[in-house]
Amino acid sequence: MKRLLLVLMLIAVAISGCTEKGPSVTDKSAAELKNLSIAAAENLTSYSIKSSVTQTLKLNSGANATTEKSTTVTENAETVAVVNMSSLAAHANGSTKNQMEMAGQPANTSTTSADVYQIGNSTYVNDESGNWTHLVDPRSKQEVWGPDKNNQVKSIAKTFNLSITQDLGTEAISGEDAYKLKIVTGSGDKINLQNAAFAIAAKVTQYPMYLPSVNRTELNETGKIEKTVWISKKSYLPVKYQSLMSFSMTPEIIGAMDTNTGQMKMFNQSIRLGEISVRIETTDLYYDFDKPTDITPPEQALSAPAVTPTQMQANAAVQA
Repeated sequence: MKRLLLVLMLIAVAISGCTEKGPSVTDKSAAELKNLSIAAAENLTSYSIKSSVTQTLKLNSGANATTEKSTTVTENAETVAVVNMSSLAAHANGSTKNQMEMAGQPANTSTTSADVYQIGNSTYVNDESGNWTHLVDPRSKQEVWGPDKNNQVKSIAKTFNLSITQDLGTEAISGEDAYKLKIVTGSGDKINLQNAAFAIAAKVTQYPMYLPSVNRTELNETGKIEKTVWISKKSYLPVKYQSLMSFSMTPEIIGAMDTNTGQMKMFNQSIRLGEISVRIETTDLYYDFDKPTDITPPEQALSAPAVTPTQMQANAAVQA
């Protein structure tokens, strides 16, 4: 009897082990995943996305500035959106938090939020005051949406497909097993780095009142870009995308707007500003693929007067 019980226990353990492991799944190569990911995203009808972007700037007031005298500006944006490509409709809810910290002073914080619906060629925006604005694009809804214009999942799949990648193993994302791959940066990323640097320098120097210049050699020496994508083992769709961009630069002002002529006047000698350290992190989570979704703006939005871009420009000119 004891021997029989032992045999039964061993059989039970063996069965239990097989049940937990399940049938073995052959891992896909990066080349296979690229093709499968593009094919899966091609026929996608809807998806949801949770996105976050954090930009941190550390500004020194001059060449001899110390860490204690630096200013840190942090901007964090959070967005949750649902996109239904089959019905040409999307709904996004987002918020932005800006914080400025200076040594010896309390942090200065401000927040903004917005609720946005995109239905065909109409955009409904609800501001923080609860007022709805209805913007009508003069183009047709087919032109506004176009082929894959709002299919961000496919855009990530294309980026993955066209990139050199490195296998980083597997990881569960929101309970779903996924392949984790590093996207090796290329020449296009250097252009993105330069564009990001100039955009920040322009904001700091209040362009177009002042014309900034950025040293590309300094950017290339300090610049760092990392990109990672997670591809679902089940659907082969991207379920997560993460990027990091960091660099340091010391922008200079090389010209200023001549208020009399409206033309940019170049300086004989540039004005060198303090060093700016930049770190930009983004994370996108994709889920609810092909989930039936009804996106309908509230009645207050639908009853808001329609405004075209031309009318908005005319109203702005009158107010100015």
